[in-house]
Amino acid sequence: MNLLIKSPGAQPGVYPLVQRGKQLKYLSFQVIELGQGLQVHSFETGPEEVALNFYTGPVRVEVDGWQAEIPPRASIREPHPMVYVPAGVQVKLQALNGSARITVGGAEGKPGGAPVLVGGDAIVARSVGKDHFRRTVFTHIADNVPAAHLICGETLNTPGCWSSCPPHKHDVFNAPHEVPMEEIYYFQVEPNQGFGFIRVYTQPDDPNPFDLAYAVEHGDTVLIPRGYHPVVACPGYSLSYTWILAGEGRTYGAWAEDPRHSWIKN
Repeated sequence: MNLLIKSPGAQPGVYPLVQRGKQLKYLSFQVIELGQGLQVHSFETGPEEVALNFYTGPVRVEVDGWQAEIPPRASIREPHPMVYVPAGVQVKLQALNGSARITVGGAEGKPGGAPVLVGGDAIVARSVGKDHFRRTVFTHIADNVPAAHLICGETLNTPGCWSSCPPHKHDVFNAPHEVPMEEIYYFQVEPNQGFGFIRVYTQPDDPNPFDLAYAVEHGDTVLIPRGYHPVVACPGYSLSYTWILAGEGRTYGAWAEDPRHSWIKN
């Protein structure tokens, strides 16, 4: 089992990293790098709803006559807009000045929805944890957007600090406390030469246990089909990851902590 997909790099192109129904059951994921020779990219969402996230820019987004301009991103340490796009529409992405990197996270959608630009005060920012596991969680797409399955946002680890701690999982039905949802993490590091680590592991009594750890660098992607998944940033480097959730339910916060480590909150 390998859950790490290394960065496809910065050359212009369309990089489909995760296919729904193949690497994961509920989620798809691709990186689009616009630049010289590829200033515009168009695609149809088909049966999937998608979340567009933006890392450089600026970018113009057009969806069946609807339009939004996304400003360039100054730093991963600041929140930045996302765009929700429903199933069954045509999307056009255009780089307005130089290169632009966009990620497209998808899940099974429903027809008839409308695109939503989520930025500014619509982004819910929360400081979570304490001490060396304090982090900022930016939630973009949750109850504020009538999506069928997607829940999306970003988490910012300050240098040397942990997130997803105490370690949590969301892979069994124990409603309303836990709902099975897969997840994808897409990492950004500042400065770019930095790194962090992620551990993805199951509880000891899991019938198909695994325990994997990866060094993650700028532009890497990690798949989380199940299990706990804590992250730490190398000292000196801010580490941010876009997180994309979808599964058998759609409830943000429906997860269970590793009981061996939940004491750290107290």
